[in-house]
Amino acid sequence: SIFHLNLAFSSIEEEQRPEVIHRCYWPLLRLIEKRRIPAGIEASGYTLECIAALDPSWLAALRKLCAEGLVEFVGSGYAQLIGPLVPAEVNQANQRIGQETYERLLGFRPCLVLVAEQAFAAGLIPIYRDAGYQAIVMEWDNPASAHPDWDPDWRFFPQRACGPEGESFPVIWNMSIPFQKFQRYAHGELELPAYLEFLSSKIGETVRTFAMYGN
Repeated sequence: SIFHLNLAFSSIEEEQRPEVIHRCYWPLLRLIEKRRIPAGIEASGYTLECIAALDPSWLAALRKLCAEGLVEFVGSGYAQLIGPLVPAEVNQANQRIGQETYERLLGFRPCLVLVAEQAFAAGLIPIYRDAGYQAIVMEWDNPASAHPDWDPDWRFFPQRACGPEGESFPVIWNMSIPFQKFQRYAHGELELPAYLEFLSSKIGETVRTFAMYGN
């Protein structure tokens, strides 16, 4: 599971940010710490800067869990932007400044990057590589729907994305339908028995790996 943190989300007013940290971000860390459940946490550099200004103790708790190996921090850049819609120079600066911000606030640079908005383009591969990342997290469902020739079992195995000049980069597959089911349950739009039935069907199908939540 990878939990996406974004205080610049358009539906969140600036004055609501402390409430989001208190009601959403703190419970996530406490759940991981109390239950000892490893998880990924992704946030933009800007979001971490906002948290550092509003509640630096949360950032300290995140650093502690990262050091203990309970949290793998996943990068995305300084700003949450759709990479294929902006020039390469903007993407390069976004990743460079993002890594600098992560190192300043967390003490390290993440090696795993979530493709922002899950909008992939081959030209992002050399930019992520040059920023120091070692693998990307990218959604399976939509690309696979455009490639009926893909074997569905490929989503359970290590794959590599191709760059524009033949570069290749490891891919960890995210899946959109399971995280949407989770969100519907969290918002009361899906009853628990129905959600558990969905999970049971996927667990029986995916004996290797299952992206339960990646949003």
